[in-house]
Amino acid sequence: MANRSLSRREFAGVLGGACGLAALPACTAGKSEKIKITKVELFQVVVPMQDDIISSPELGPDALTEFPSIPKFIIKLHTDSGIFGIGETPRAVEESDVRPNAEFLEGKNLFDLNLANIGLPNRRTYSGFEIALYDALGKAVGWPVYQLLGGKAQDKVYVTYWCGRKNAADAVRVAERALAGGFTNLKMKGRPGDPIVEAVESVGKTAPDLKVTVDFNSYYEKAEDFLPIGQALDKIGNMLTIEDPVKRDALDQYARLEELLQTPITLTAGSGSTIIAGAKAGACTYINTGPNPGMLGFVKNAYVAGGAGMPVWHGSGHELGIKDAAFIHSCAAAENCTLASDALSYQRVDDLLVEAIPIEASYATAPDRPGLGVELDEDAVRRFGV
Repeated sequence: MANRSLSRREFAGVLGGACGLAALPACTAGKSEKIKITKVELFQVVVPMQDDIISSPELGPDALTEFPSIPKFIIKLHTDSGIFGIGETPRAVEESDVRPNAEFLEGKNLFDLNLANIGLPNRRTYSGFEIALYDALGKAVGWPVYQLLGGKAQDKVYVTYWCGRKNAADAVRVAERALAGGFTNLKMKGRPGDPIVEAVESVGKTAPDLKVTVDFNSYYEKAEDFLPIGQALDKIGNMLTIEDPVKRDALDQYARLEELLQTPITLTAGSGSTIIAGAKAGACTYINTGPNPGMLGFVKNAYVAGGAGMPVWHGSGHELGIKDAAFIHSCAAAENCTLASDALSYQRVDDLLVEAIPIEASYATAPDRPGLGVELDEDAVRRFGV
């Protein structure tokens, strides 16, 4: 079979053999149709960031400034049909994290796998293999991935511009780049002792309409420790939200800040139980689901947050293009993903895609082609291979 998606009639034949299209609902997946996973290729890559994205020099070095040099793996999952799926792992995983999952999948029938619970032996790289499997399955049935996740709830996904910890002068350049790119939201990092108030003020003077999110990565211990910073940010008037100002298990401290500050508080919550706990405690207005809940996990978490009346966005570990494409499909399938998500591969020197994910006026459109709808740039993979 050529490397193409099947027509509906061809897919009915695969599913049902002698069954006609009308009989398709009675044909049980995994019984007659076969697409065997024959090989899983793994490519370890390091792709640098563009200049002036991470922290101002005097505010580093730290884990934030070092992460671009941390490798990750690109996954290429081959099948006997000629269809293949591509995936991307988080950073800082070892071959011992990817190899068991690759070996587990080789020889499996794609249609026998339960994508709600794949059964992979290593959880650290689960999300990367999930992406590759959804991509392959989408190509096999001719559906975009968002359709496999429950259907498209929104045509466009709101995304943000991003920078690390910046001083006031450097923040001006960031704001100018965000404006030039058509972005309406800027996410910044902050820690105790950083000139974050001055940096946000400089953004407001340069780009008054640019809404700012500041992520403090839970570096403050208590609400009272953070309160002066939060009140100073309130006064500037360009804040969208304050993310994770205190320790994430201190929900009473989040609730205290939610009560005292004008700027809404965001809690990073990677599980439904944490979202429910945050809602019960009155700890936040918004939810960041974190970078690695998985595609189906993100949609589930978004449903939970939506039940509590809270909008969400998708977090990121500053990924490459494959993982960003997966994020955008997931966000498109979540009706309440209305906040600016962290799809940030445009800030790397290469996203490893043949064509970059288009972003216009701060919105990315989920590809409507089968699978992820993006093509791996094999030459770039070799160029940035470790």
